[in-house]
Amino acid sequence: MKKPRSLVILLTALLVALAIAAADIVVVKIQATQLRKNPQFFAPAVVALKAGDKLEKVSEANGWVQVKTSAGLVGWVHSSAIETPKFALTAANKDMKTQATATEVALAAKGFNKQVEDSYRAKHSEANFAAVDAMFLVKVSLAQIADFLKKGRLGDFQGVK
Repeated sequence: MKKPRSLVILLTALLVALAIAAADIVVVKIQATQLRKNPQFFAPAVVALKAGDKLEKVSEANGWVQVKTSAGLVGWVHSSAIETPKFALTAANKDMKTQATATEVALAAKGFNKQVEDSYRAKHSEANFAAVDAMFLVKVSLAQIADFLKKGRLGDFQGVK
């Protein structure tokens, strides 16, 4: 009796391990986005996501990717906001290999970090950063975006008259 039960437990553990290993991981590549309830730009948000967040890919449909967060929340993210981490770094010494975390790659993709920005500002005191700083303060509501898209017949509103 013990052998069949042990075999079932072993096979179950093996299947779980294979499922985990086979899971596709994607990373948020933009500064901020929303995990949405449905695969639509104006679907209700489930949770806010930020650059570097790792998500498990569940499925895909029409430019949207269904994902699961580390907290177990499932929802949709537009494919333009995420990427599959594909990187392999090799040091100058060919014998020594190194790796970058998905978070480090996402931060590098964003360009400036706080230290780089402060250093650049210090070296370029003649530059006026007020306009750039002001852009980060601009907030546009979903209603304003929807109105813009409807008027321009863009995105989900391409066929709307």
